[in-house]
This record gives sequence, structure tokens and C-alpha cells, in this order.
Amino acid sequence: MADEGSSNEVWPTGLTVEQSEEIHRHLIQGTQIFGFIAALAHLFAYIYSPWLK
Repeated sequence: MADEGSSNEVWPTGLTVEQSEEIHRHLIQGTQIFGFIAALAHLFAYIYSPWLK
């Protein structure tokens, strides 16, 4: 188990600040990619179907 007194670890995960920031960056990037794909899919659904016409 990690030393609870270590100042470079984020409680309760045991990750360092750098590791947690890297995970956060990837999470944000994945969310942006998902949002772009979802918006593109909705645009195509609107163009190619009678949705809301």
C-alpha cells in the first residue's frame, strides 16, 4: 500500500498528480471525440431522414 503521507499522490487513488492529469486529458479528449461523432451522426440523420421536417 502506498504511503499515505506522500505529498505527490492524490488520495484515494494512489496516483500521482501527473498520472491523474494524464487520465483526465484522455477522458476529456475521448469525450470531445464522442461528442463530435454524435453531432455528426445527428446531422446525417437529419439530412437523410424525415426527422423534424
